[in-house]
Amino acid sequence: MNIIAALKRKDSRAAADAGLLLWRENFINFIPFFAIPLWVCAFALRRALPEKFYYLAWLIIWLLKPMFDRLALHVISIRFFEKDAGLKRLRRGLFKTLLRGLPGDLLWRRFSPLRAAMMPMRVLERNIKSGKAASERKKHLVNGGIGYCFLLTIWGIAAEAALLLGGLIFYNFICELMNISNSFLDSFAKAEIFLYTIWCANLILIETIYVCMGFSLYINSRIEVEGWDLEIIFRGFKKIAAVIVLAVCLFMPITAHADSGKDIPVDTLQTILESPDFGGWEDSWTIGLRNQPKPAETPNINPDLMKQLRNAFANFLRTFLVIAAIGLAIFLLYYFLKNRQNIIGKKNAYSVTSLQKTPEEDPKLLLEKALKFHEQGDIRLAWGYCAAAAIFSWPIYRGINFPPNATESDCVNIVISKSTDSLKANAFSRVIKNWVYFAYAGQLPPEGSFEEAVSLCKSIGVNNG
Repeated sequence: MNIIAALKRKDSRAAADAGLLLWRENFINFIPFFAIPLWVCAFALRRALPEKFYYLAWLIIWLLKPMFDRLALHVISIRFFEKDAGLKRLRRGLFKTLLRGLPGDLLWRRFSPLRAAMMPMRVLERNIKSGKAASERKKHLVNGGIGYCFLLTIWGIAAEAALLLGGLIFYNFICELMNISNSFLDSFAKAEIFLYTIWCANLILIETIYVCMGFSLYINSRIEVEGWDLEIIFRGFKKIAAVIVLAVCLFMPITAHADSGKDIPVDTLQTILESPDFGGWEDSWTIGLRNQPKPAETPNINPDLMKQLRNAFANFLRTFLVIAAIGLAIFLLYYFLKNRQNIIGKKNAYSVTSLQKTPEEDPKLLLEKALKFHEQGDIRLAWGYCAAAAIFSWPIYRGINFPPNATESDCVNIVISKSTDSLKANAFSRVIKNWVYFAYAGQLPPEGSFEEAVSLCKSIGVNNG
């Protein structure tokens, strides 16, 4: 099945859904890079901390969540472009991904509702050197729909709380079913390790999904505002024969024979079997262990105090839910008012206007800058200015206008459909394709393609300039 035939522009909700497909396809790669490190860290803390400081394990794991998120981001960002990347490729560059911008994510940026969509920008875009540049980049990407990440953050918090509450209910149900006086209400200390385990398992599940959905929103935002129309096909995993062989070797039963016991006296065996350690029979209407010890006496707790605690907790929970509902209603109202034209559908079409010839959009000046950067060895800036010169040449010299929000791919499609010079239109398509693959996928253009792009820019304006 073709999971994502092409990551073309889509609305924010569809982009987030595409993140679920990314997670499903790459979940096995999250195990060695995310699940195992989090699991080892979580239970190493339990072993290292004294019993009275077990609560610090919860706090430390929560504080380190952005760091573990970067491990998942490292895997999904590589697998997005290299679908056959193995463990050897995934290990490369892991340390740099882990440390780039980490202090801010661990401290003040951890509370940002857009963290999942903005983390790829800070980690993967190496040309951002200052906070001002990052702020401008964020405003640029917001136009592509990363604001939907706010709802993803709310969903992640709600999902973690629901799964933890479900684990608590399941624990109490099992205790009551087994007639064990070890429920959460009777002894928090005994139930805490169970809840801690459930919480860590929930983090492995929810955080990886959260990172994948945020990464998908980031990619879709770049497609919207930059025309990053890359077609990525995800394939299933190969070379699973080694895994199957290993599983067979680990779980294949080994035949063994017990000692016949001819040299052991029967009286000795009978004495051992009659020992209380081997259990016995007892009439009962409950499902439980045989000869189970009597439950310990419950401490004498003041009923009035328990009632006050229950009421206080109920009032706190009610207040929290009311505040959360009001906040969600305000956000939905704000989101609707901000996007009402797109939601209602009154503004589906856009007008086509002619690009004005300003100094910043003069193809000749842009081409001069491109040649200058190419001489200095800055290939990326040279290609950027050359691609801009090629795009602005069509409306200025050939009269083919582009919409204000047209992407590079839109410009190519318009030129191919309207231009009478098919050779120049095809050459323009090659130039834009080389620029897009170079700028967004890191794929170097073929040898001599820059000279071809410069020649195209000059030829467009020669006949009509």
